[in-house]
Amino acid sequence: MALLVLAVVGVVLAGCGSGTSSSASGSGWVVDSPSNSSGLRGTELGAPVAKPDLVLTDTTGKPYDLKAATAGRLTLLYFGYTHCPDVCPTTMADLGVALHQLPAAVQQRTAVVFVTSDPARDTPAVLKTWLANFDTTFVGLTGDLKTIDTAANAVGVPLEPPVRQSDGTYTVQHGAQVLAFEPDGKARMVYLAGTPVADYVHDLPLLASGQQ
Repeated sequence: MALLVLAVVGVVLAGCGSGTSSSASGSGWVVDSPSNSSGLRGTELGAPVAKPDLVLTDTTGKPYDLKAATAGRLTLLYFGYTHCPDVCPTTMADLGVALHQLPAAVQQRTAVVFVTSDPARDTPAVLKTWLANFDTTFVGLTGDLKTIDTAANAVGVPLEPPVRQSDGTYTVQHGAQVLAFEPDGKARMVYLAGTPVADYVHDLPLLASGQQ
């Protein structure tokens, strides 16, 4: 299971697959109390995080410029992988259910972008098939692992390279949170693994409006 524990000085990673864990320092955010004054139910970041400069390959095999393609929209950014047995599919499913409960206008102003942390196995075709289980509008991105890792680190998401175990399975350690970039390109809220669908339903229209 993937787990992210936020702290000022570092984070803890747990790998989807093997269940082994390791600590990683040098990443993470300063976060305010989950009970914040904004009226939102996510965890408020102590300082805004800018949407990263990131160009990868989408599920059609074409280049996808994250900033240009999502300009002016609420962008929910998640780093994970399709072979993840637990938190990745659960998070995507929760986002899909939440969006389907919202008005069409909010859905149109919201982009869900899934960036693989396992690009060797997550080809455009694999990502397209997997994401279609949750919502066909979700964007899947793959590409060079170094490029992905640089972008993840830029927004405080820890990733570690996939590791092949002796039994042939893989451990892929990654942060398990959704960053919510508002229409101005800044993320002020983060949603941890296990966030209830009701919290997304409450917060997404407010974030998409750009009035927070």
